[in-house]
Amino acid sequence: MPSRTDQSATERRLYAQLRQLLTTPGLLRGNLVEMRRACGKATCRCARTPASRHRALYLGLSLQGRRRMVYIPPAWEADVQRWVARYAQVRAVLEQLALRYLARVQRREG
Repeated sequence: MPSRTDQSATERRLYAQLRQLLTTPGLLRGNLVEMRRACGKATCRCARTPASRHRALYLGLSLQGRRRMVYIPPAWEADVQRWVARYAQVRAVLEQLALRYLARVQRREG
């Protein structure tokens, strides 16, 4: 593995970005899914008008090989959205680094 000084400016930038993402609290794997459902009350407007159904946010993810949907309360929505976005950013940076090192392996560079 090359030392830090042997890394390109792009690699150093990617590692710095990865460190910053990992030192900020909150990483959550999954996808956010918005659902609109009727509540079941006969007098509610959602029973009469499908367009006015109640909004609910869920986190869709796979745990132990099974698909799960976890309800996200409205008070947690902003935090969960940030955590899911940060996880996606970490994955994107790791993918860029992995592609750079794959290119090194293919060129047979140290």
